[in-house]
Amino acid sequence: METSARAQHQDRRVDRILAALGIVALLLVPAVFGGMVAAPAPDLADAAVWVLFVWQCRQVVTMPGAARDVRVFWRTLSLGGALLALAHLTYGIARTVGAPPRDPLRLAAMALIAAAVATVGWAIVAYPLRVPRRDRPRLLLDVATVMTALTMLAWYLWLPEGAPEGDAVQDGLSLLACVLALLGVTAGVKLALGGSAPWTVPAGVLLGGGVLVGSWSLANLVSLGPDEISVVYAAQLVAAVLYAMGARAQWLRMRTEPTGRSVRQRALNSPLPYLAIAVALILLVAVLVHEGLTMRGWGMLVGVVAVAVLAMLRQNLAFGENTRLLARLRAAMRAMRQQEERFRSLVQNASDLTLLLDPDGTIRYASPALRDLLGVDPRHALGRPLTALAPEAAAAIEQLIADVLAQPRSARRAQLFVPQADPGPRWLEALATNRLDTSGVSGIIVNVHDVTDSRRLEQRLREQATHDQLTGLPNRVMLNERIQSMQHRQGESERHDAVLMLDLDDFKSVNDALGHKAGDGLLIVVAQRLRRNVRPADLAARVGGDEFVVLLSDTTRDGALATAERIRAALSEPVTVGEHQLSTGASIGVALGSVDRFDDLLRDADAAMYTAKRSPGGARVHVADGDTQP
Repeated sequence: METSARAQHQDRRVDRILAALGIVALLLVPAVFGGMVAAPAPDLADAAVWVLFVWQCRQVVTMPGAARDVRVFWRTLSLGGALLALAHLTYGIARTVGAPPRDPLRLAAMALIAAAVATVGWAIVAYPLRVPRRDRPRLLLDVATVMTALTMLAWYLWLPEGAPEGDAVQDGLSLLACVLALLGVTAGVKLALGGSAPWTVPAGVLLGGGVLVGSWSLANLVSLGPDEISVVYAAQLVAAVLYAMGARAQWLRMRTEPTGRSVRQRALNSPLPYLAIAVALILLVAVLVHEGLTMRGWGMLVGVVAVAVLAMLRQNLAFGENTRLLARLRAAMRAMRQQEERFRSLVQNASDLTLLLDPDGTIRYASPALRDLLGVDPRHALGRPLTALAPEAAAAIEQLIADVLAQPRSARRAQLFVPQADPGPRWLEALATNRLDTSGVSGIIVNVHDVTDSRRLEQRLREQATHDQLTGLPNRVMLNERIQSMQHRQGESERHDAVLMLDLDDFKSVNDALGHKAGDGLLIVVAQRLRRNVRPADLAARVGGDEFVVLLSDTTRDGALATAERIRAALSEPVTVGEHQLSTGASIGVALGSVDRFDDLLRDADAAMYTAKRSPGGARVHVADGDTQP
């Protein structure tokens, strides 16, 4: 903590020193511009500001979180700043000693400036271009068009009288510096058009201003007279201050944008190339009107021809791209039409019903399957609520729509029973999907599948699993389910139930004498008589060959005995099976109590039944001892 606080204090002190140096440099600009400062002072001030710029670049490079390519860029930029500081220091020494134009000190200073400009240009050129490969030719043509116009502008400024004047060596070095500056500007334009740059927006604006002012000062080194050279000195100082401010702005902005990189969406068509063409034409017209075909005029003419060639290449490239785009568009449209035809064919010929509903349940689209499922013409269903087509399932439909509306892009399932459907009652499974927020749909998609056959099969399988195949009576599975259901009844502190266990007398002799077919016929008649002699709320089940159980719910002792006697009397009546008339009877055991003790009741009823069979008096109904008397 203490070390961190000390480092922050040191950073603030350095920031104050750097800010003070920057302010002093800005205050020197008007003095330099007015020629009120002695010869070496502007160069020394330039050198000091470039040292300040190098220091700011170091802060940017060491900033945590900076992208690697951003670090490389600002490190290279700091090298260019160091070369410029050394160049201005050399210039200051040369002017102090009164060195002539061809003095080695002046030539060395010019060489250092050229190296510095090359270094700065290389920093931008080396920054990776993040543009798709297919878009690079168009981008490079746009850059070439813009830079041709800027080259014409530099040519115009470098030749104020239509032809070069002054010392050839100095003119050559000045021209070289201008060319290198243009290369740097070219790279900057490339990054600007490419949409990615190794600087934040404020830093990019300040650096761009520094490049423009510095390029102007280099281009005018030989065009201004001795009494006007202070303008160049002031411009060079302004350029240095703009660079230093740009580095400072980069460091400050990287506190909130750690990568230090600015990325924006690249425009498909930038206005810069068209602006460059307009500038080139204006320069040509201005030179031809005022000077004619001087050396500068010929440069303007060559530049306009180059711009025209680049524009034609760009247009030809655009025409080729448009042709390819149109071909891809036509192919995409054909694929879309084919896909639409496939989709329409699938929907139109599918056995499942597809509906598109408004949020209130109004039908916007219905596939032809509606006619097969519900007997309704799809055209007549449009604009009607879905509940009107299936009024018996209206509550389920409304709940389904409410559930799917509660959450965007959700899906809900529901089964609907439509008893009045044409051609007959149907079970339908509906899957509703919320697509209100999907462009082109803006509704609820409902897919309806007919599950009538599967429901009937399910019911048939359940019937087979829970009922006796011969008599149709419930079997032991159904009996156990009824017991569990009765045991889970709520709100009843005391229940009075009864279990009747009955067994046919001499059933084996019927099978032995007449065969199993006659025995089966007898069992079927017994089952029919059982159904007729119990209440709808009671359950008669076959649990063995000739053994049956009757479960009586909510009854009394007298009621249970009355039911047992009624069953015994019904089973005592003669039975006609085929050509045989049979007389049979049944022994019945009765156990009373709560169905919560079903196993005990069943055991007691079974014991009572065997007691009835052994009764010497011929009684065929016996009540188990120890039963609960209501």
